[in-house]
Amino acid sequence: MKKVFALKGRPNVGKSQTIRTVDELLRAKYPDARVEDEHRTGTELRVVMTINGVKIGVESSTNVSFDFFLSRGCDVIICPSRTKGQTVNAVNALPGYEVVWLEQRAQSAPFEQVLSNLAMARRIVEETEKSITSAKPAIRRAAGR
Repeated sequence: MKKVFALKGRPNVGKSQTIRTVDELLRAKYPDARVEDEHRTGTELRVVMTINGVKIGVESSTNVSFDFFLSRGCDVIICPSRTKGQTVNAVNALPGYEVVWLEQRAQSAPFEQVLSNLAMARRIVEETEKSITSAKPAIRRAAGR
């Protein structure tokens, strides 16, 4: 099943930074990941990579390029979202995707926010790895035909 990991939260709680950290963690853990498309501007990131046959779209902006990710055939989309509005509606309207909503909460001290963001990035990577692992048998069956 295709999945969207949508990180929701109020403005300025570190959603975009958390998503950029997810990208860094995935690249570090899977150095052989095939990056098919990458666009960076300042602090914003949009990337499509393939890990073990699973196509993953990652975007750090709340103006998510869902049409782009759908046209690339992404199995997993990782993106930030506000708590309501356009992005929430777009995520919920994606056809054929299971949506996993995660919440980024504000912390009282800057160092606590950094630690919270890192913990959330690790959680998203772990959840993404479940999608990568569950897809492996299907890839092997298809290759064996």
